[in-house]
Amino acid sequence: MKKILFVDRDGTLIVEPPETKQVNSLAEIELIPGVISALKCFVEAGYEIVIVTNQDGLGTAANPRENYEQINTFLFRIFASEGISITHVFECPHFPQDNCACRKPKTGMLGDYLQREKIDLQNSLMVGDRQSDLEFANNICVQCFLLPELSWHQIADTILLAPRIAHTQRTTKETDIAITLNLDGSGKYQISTGLKFFDHMLEQLAKHGSFDLELRCNGDLEIDEHHTIEDVALALGECFKNALEDKRGIERYAFEKILPMDEAKAEIAMDFSGRPYCIFQAEFQREYVGDFPTELLEHFYQSFCEKAGLNMHMTLAGSNTHHLIEVSFKAFARCLKDAVRRTGSALPSTKGVL
Repeated sequence: MKKILFVDRDGTLIVEPPETKQVNSLAEIELIPGVISALKCFVEAGYEIVIVTNQDGLGTAANPRENYEQINTFLFRIFASEGISITHVFECPHFPQDNCACRKPKTGMLGDYLQREKIDLQNSLMVGDRQSDLEFANNICVQCFLLPELSWHQIADTILLAPRIAHTQRTTKETDIAITLNLDGSGKYQISTGLKFFDHMLEQLAKHGSFDLELRCNGDLEIDEHHTIEDVALALGECFKNALEDKRGIERYAFEKILPMDEAKAEIAMDFSGRPYCIFQAEFQREYVGDFPTELLEHFYQSFCEKAGLNMHMTLAGSNTHHLIEVSFKAFARCLKDAVRRTGSALPSTKGVL
């Protein structure tokens, strides 16, 4: 679905002259500070830019369409030079007293656009400079920001650098799981799976990945540990995938990570490619560590990779089974932290999708 940045024109993209309240010539064009860099960030983050503007008396002698189109053409050329394209322009040419159906805050200028296009309204937004822009946004069910209450830079940061949070609920006849994950957290956690050693390992994941993680699982431990460990891995992998959304701006890869823990060592590399694959190599001398079956460690990582769309290679070496499992979770956490780190706003793929 498309993410749309709806923007007003005068007072939002270009300065509106305080005396006339109307830009009448190319000589009067003055860009709002920060607008180009902000729009560029939105475009790189996958947003389409759509202008919605009230133009009092457009086509009359007081507001000739020729002037209006000339200003738009000049403005759009400037934007295009920075890789910013305007996909649609919707306008109302009427005066307030005309009582038309298209003047903001009414939504008639959009016609059937909202019905025709597949728009992600939850993640779309409106930027304007008047109360009518705020009411227009409310009428089409998108959030709104007004200038100059916030600057363009502040608006871009608020939207594009917002914490990546996801919630997952998974309920079957074998387990009931609820997870809240914040990829941009500080390592806070509340974890309860009924398996003490598993809880301790998931705490390592949150702490060393700097993820905020709330995870609760009620599983059929009276049967055995398998369903709990498997389903937590599936739900947690799904939560990571949802938090990453379209993966724009992430590092994507993490590689050549080598972590020691006493005599044990983990080597790990990963790629959020969307193509799940897990290579796991380890040998354990114990069947259990606490209440955790060592044979399920590989299955945990395979299940996580399946749901997260993650390609991962992990090799463990050492003699202490407790150390081997713990260093695997710590290495996994640090690698995840690097792979999901935001380093820009572009999609890290030549395919155009991950």
